[in-house]
Formats: sequence, C-alpha cells, structure tokens
Amino acid sequence: MSSQTTAASARRSNPGAVLGILSLSTFAIIVMQTMVMPSLNQLASDLGITTADASWLITANLLAAAVFTPLFGSLGDALGRKRTLLTVLALTTLGSVLVATAPGLGIALVGRVLQGTGMAVMPLAIGVVREVFPPAKVPSSVALLSALSGVGAGAGLLISGLLMKADVSGQHMFWLAAAVTAIGFLGAYTQIHLAPHVRTAFHLDVPGLLTMSLGLVSLVLGINRGPEWGWDSARVIGLFVAAVVLLTAWFFVEQKVKQPLVDMSTMKNPVVLFTNLTALILGAGMFGAFVLILQFVQTPEQMAGYGFGVDALGGAVTLLPLTLGTLVAAALVSALIKKVGPKWPLVLGTTVVAITYVVLISFHGDHIDFYIASGLMGLGLGLSLGSMPTLLNNSVPADQTSIANGVNATLRSVGGSIGTTIVTAIIAAETLPPIQLPTGDVLVLPTEDAYVTAFAVSLGISVVAIIAAMLLPYRHAEHGAASTDA
Repeated sequence: MSSQTTAASARRSNPGAVLGILSLSTFAIIVMQTMVMPSLNQLASDLGITTADASWLITANLLAAAVFTPLFGSLGDALGRKRTLLTVLALTTLGSVLVATAPGLGIALVGRVLQGTGMAVMPLAIGVVREVFPPAKVPSSVALLSALSGVGAGAGLLISGLLMKADVSGQHMFWLAAAVTAIGFLGAYTQIHLAPHVRTAFHLDVPGLLTMSLGLVSLVLGINRGPEWGWDSARVIGLFVAAVVLLTAWFFVEQKVKQPLVDMSTMKNPVVLFTNLTALILGAGMFGAFVLILQFVQTPEQMAGYGFGVDALGGAVTLLPLTLGTLVAAALVSALIKKVGPKWPLVLGTTVVAITYVVLISFHGDHIDFYIASGLMGLGLGLSLGSMPTLLNNSVPADQTSIANGVNATLRSVGGSIGTTIVTAIIAAETLPPIQLPTGDVLVLPTEDAYVTAFAVSLGISVVAIIAAMLLPYRHAEHGAASTDA
C-alpha cells in the first residue's frame, strides 16, 4: 500500500479511537479463550454433562482457532480487512450468545467453534494498524496489541474466578463476552475507515484450504487428545500421520495454485521462516508455565508437602504480575525496536522466559517466588510477542500483513498446545501415593520433583527458542527505515 493511501486512511480514521477499538476487541477475544478453564466444572454442571465431555469445549475452540486464524487473515488481505474483521467479530459474538444459552453440549460446541474464529482478530488488527497509522507509530501500536495476548490470558482466569465468587454460572459468563465483542463490532463499523479495497478477481483456494484445515485439525486434535486416548493408540497415531501427509500436501499445493491461501514464497523468506520457528518453539516453552504455576500454587501443602492451597481465584491472582510485566514490555519494546531493531528484543524476550524457569527451578518454596516468576514471564512474553509483528511486517508486502501474522499466531498456538501437553505428561508421570478424600474421591498429586523436571524441560525448550531467535537473518542497518515504517 502506498504512503499516500495510508495517509488518506489515517485522515479518515482517528488512530486513537481505532487503537482503542482494536485493543478492546483483542482483549475480549483472548479473555474468552481462557475464562473457560477455571469454570469448566461449572459449565459441565450447567450443561448437564461430564467434565470429560466439557473438555471438548476447549478442544473445539483450539481446532477452530487453528483453522480460522490463517483463513480469515488471508481473506482480510484479499477482500478487505474491515469487512473481514466485522465478520469475525459478528461470528464471535454469536458464538458467545450460543454458549450462554445452549441447552446442551451440541449447541455449546458450535458456539465455541464460532468463538474460535475470534483469534483472527489479532492479525487483522495488525493489518488495520499498518494501513491506518503513521509509519512511526506502527511498532508501538502493534506491540500494545500483541501485549494484550498475555494480559488477556491472565485476565481471563482472574475474571472467571471473580465471576465464580459472585455465583455467576459458567454459561452466563459468556453474556459479558458477547457484550464486549458487540461493542467492538459497533466501534469497528463506525470508527475504522480504510481506503477502498482494490477489487481483483478472487478465487478461494479450496485445495489449499482443505489440506491446511484438515492437517491442522489432525495435528491439534492429536496433541490435545493424546493424553486421554493414549499416545500409542491407533486414533492418535493416525491423526499424526494424517497431519504430516496433509500439511506436506498443502505445502506443495500452495506452490501450484494461482492464488494460494498462503504464499509459500513469502513463508520461505528467511526472516519470516525463523520468526515463525521461534514462535512455535517459544509457544511450547512459554504457555506450559500457565499450567505449571496454576497447579503448583493450588496444591494443598498439608497433602503434598509443597504448594499453597489457594483456590482458582488465588491462582489467577498469582498470574497478575504477568499482566504488569507484559504491559511494561509493551512500553519498552517499541523504543528498543527503534534503537536496535526488532530482532534483539525478541532475543531478550526469549532469554527472560528462560530466566523465569531458572527462577522456578531454584526457588519455589514461597508463594512470592511464583509472583516473581509470573512477572518475569509477562516481561518475556511482551518483549517476544511485541517484536514478532514488526519482523514480519518489515519482511512481507503490505497486502500479506494479516496472513503472515495469522500464520505466526497459529504456530504460537500449536506450540502452546505442544508445550502444555509435554508438561502435563511430565507431572502426571511421577505422582504421590493416592489420597482418599472424605467425599470418597481419590486425589492423585504430582511430586515436587515432577514439577522441577517440567520446569527444566521448559527451560530447555526456551533455550532452543533463544537460539532460533539469534539465528534470525535480520540486520537493522538493512531495515533501518522499515523498522519504523512497519
């Protein structure tokens, strides 16, 4: 997009209002992804189903996000980002209403699938910012939007805990989510004014869509359901084989069709390739920390010899410093990008994530240790996620902004699923003797050493992410103007 077109878009839109609407929408989307976790048992009770069946509400959302994030990112680049953003916000709002009113699991699953489309808001928002904002303001604005991924994740747990304390049912929580995304829709409709989209002949890449979607569904479903179905079960092995075959086919299909869903020549750009590789690895090393911290601090010390016995709300409060750390990083990262380029903030962010695990391995006897680790994790999260969009934006044409960031977000999510599965398997493999509860239930808790092992494995993954970030072939001198002209 030309600078003249960008300037015209900026004149017709109020950048502050646009950033506010995009921030609100992004925050709401991330919150609704995580607010389900503490309230899963209550949702199961509301819907009259088992907790095991209710876990499909999380799985369905992950599958939908994996498929729809790159799809809507591509559609936004091809058909116009505002109309695509409005479509996504409308679908997400409808999904929240369906979950809030569902009489049973079926309708609730449809709602969660529609909510999964909301993960495309972030890459679309980044495209809108690049189109509307003055070039010098793009990195800081994008960093703020990216930081909201970390802020929203912690806030979703906290909001869910507070609503549960207030006796709000698991389903009725989603009325709040619906209201906020509806406000986002109205704000986007009235406040975002983009230059008219240049209409070209558009043909949906059906072979690419099918191979990518089915491949991602197979991969995420296999990772998510492996612990329950068994890693050596025919279903899980078949899903992983299907994922390899379908994603390989997708790679070759995209290089043959005239209008690919994802331009593989762009994805093979070394900067884009290593940024996405870092995102995948960092997602695996980073997001497992949420599970580990929450489970550790909620473990009753009198039963396990470790832990602090806090409730779901107390666990969410433990992650509050993550929000602060992420916001501090968002304020720092744009200045760092201007000074040294986006590569080194990414290296610094991955390093801070690794340091977080060093802290947890060395110090986990007091609750304050987890507050410190949470803050460090937020700082690393904000630095890393805040720098990735600028690396991508400086390396792809303006008309591929949303799809490039959509693929990156999907890879972070897939990495997060892998990391969460790894640490969950580790702490499930080494347990204390079963504890008989007064209710007759049996409680099985991991040993303290199992957590230390999980922290160490996550540290190792984070070190690999540092190496991938260091190998990024990005030179600030070559992109000096671009680093502020994202």
